[in-house]
Amino acid sequence: MRSLYWKIFVFFWVTLIITMAAVVTLTGTIIENRQHLESHQIIELAMELTDAYEQEGRKKLANELRKIEEQHGIKAFILDQYNRPISRVNLPKDWLKFTEPLTPKRFIERTNRGLRAYQISSSSGTRYTFVAYVFRKRAYQYWFPHLPALQLITALIIVASFTAFVTWRITNPINRLRRATNAFARGQFDTRVDEKVICRKDEISQLGQSFNNMAERIAMLLNNQQRLFRDISHELRTPLARQQIALELLARKLSKKDQAGIERIEREIGRMNELIDHVLTLLRLEQGDGSPASSQYDIGELISDVAHDASFEAQADDKIKLVLPTACYLTGQPGLTSRALENIIRNALRYTGDKGKVYINASLGKECLNISIADDGPGVPEETLKHLFEPFYRVEESRNQQAGGYGIGMAIAEQAMRSQGGSIHAVNRPTGGLEVIICLPL
Repeated sequence: MRSLYWKIFVFFWVTLIITMAAVVTLTGTIIENRQHLESHQIIELAMELTDAYEQEGRKKLANELRKIEEQHGIKAFILDQYNRPISRVNLPKDWLKFTEPLTPKRFIERTNRGLRAYQISSSSGTRYTFVAYVFRKRAYQYWFPHLPALQLITALIIVASFTAFVTWRITNPINRLRRATNAFARGQFDTRVDEKVICRKDEISQLGQSFNNMAERIAMLLNNQQRLFRDISHELRTPLARQQIALELLARKLSKKDQAGIERIEREIGRMNELIDHVLTLLRLEQGDGSPASSQYDIGELISDVAHDASFEAQADDKIKLVLPTACYLTGQPGLTSRALENIIRNALRYTGDKGKVYINASLGKECLNISIADDGPGVPEETLKHLFEPFYRVEESRNQQAGGYGIGMAIAEQAMRSQGGSIHAVNRPTGGLEVIICLPL
C-alpha cells in the first residue's frame, strides 16, 4: 500500500472493528463468568442446606435458609424428590409452578422474577429441587451498570495502543527527515535520509527521496563552486608571482622617485595573495581536507598569546581586557582555534574605536568552554547578524574593504569552530558594540 492516506483509512477501520469485537467478547465473557460463578456458589449452598436438613431436620433447615438470606442475599426454598415443600420459609404462593415441566415461557417468567431452579443431590444421593431468588444487590445485574465503564476503558486502551503505534510509524520517519534537514542546514552536505524512510513506499518515502535528490543537487553545486574557487585561486597565483618578479626587475631600472608607484602595485599584489590564501583556507576547512590531528592544549594560554600578538600589531597594549580560566585544557586543533580567535579579535580591535576596549571572557560551562569577544564599536544592524559568517559578506558603512576586511575572516572562524564540533554566533551588546560568542566542546 503506497499511499499514506489509505494506510490511515484502513488503520481507522481496523481499529474500530477490533475495538468493537474486543468489547463484545469481553462483555459476553464477563457475564458468562459471573453467571457461572454465581450458579456454582448457589449450588454449593444448596447442597449444604440439604445435608443440614437430612442430619438435623426441618428446624435446622429453616434457620439455615434465614441465615443465607441475611448473609448472602439469597431467598430460597427446597422441594423434595416428590416436589413437596420441605419448609414454609420463603415459600411463595405459586410454588406449584416449579413442579411443572420447564417451557421457554416459564423460563422467561422465572428469569424476570430473578428465580432460578437447580436440581441437586445431597450427600446421601437424594434428589431435591432448590429454588433461589437472588437479590439484585448480589446478581450480576447489579454489576451490569458498571460494564459500560469497563467497555469504555477497554476501547480506549485498544485505540490508544493502535494510535500510538501508527503515530510512531508516521512521526519516526518525519523525525528522521527533520534531523537530516537540520544536519544539512548545519553544513553537513553529505547527509542523506536513510533507507528505513525510503523503503516505506508512501508519501513520506517520496518526501525523503525528494530530500535526497535535493541534497545531491545542492552538494554537487557546492562542490562545483568550491572547485571553481580553488581552481581560480590556484590559477591566479601564477600570474601574480610573475607580476612580482616583473616588478622587481622593473624597480631596478627606475629611479628612486618612481619607486612609490611600484610599491603601491606590490601592496595590491600582496593583498591579492592574502585574499587567495584566505579563500583556499576556507575551502580546505569546508571540505575537511588536510585537517591537522587533534592535540591537547591550554586554551587560556592560547587566547593570551593571540590577544598579545593582536595588541602588538594594533599598537594598543591596553585595549584588550582578559578574563581567562586557570589551566583549562581542551582537545582539538589549536591552529584552527588560534586562527579563528585571531580573525575575530582583529575585527574587534579594528572597529572598537580609539577609546573603546575589547573584552575577552572565557568561562567553563557544563559541556563546553564559552569564549566571549566583545567590543565597544558601533555594532551591526540586527538583520545582518545572521549573515556575518557568510563568505565575502560585508556590512555596509561600518565594515567595508576600505577598513581592511575581505569579508572572509568570520567565515573562516565559523568553519574552524564547526570542524572541531563547536559553534559560533554574534549578538549586539545592549550597551553598544558587537559580541561574538564561541562554544568549544570540553
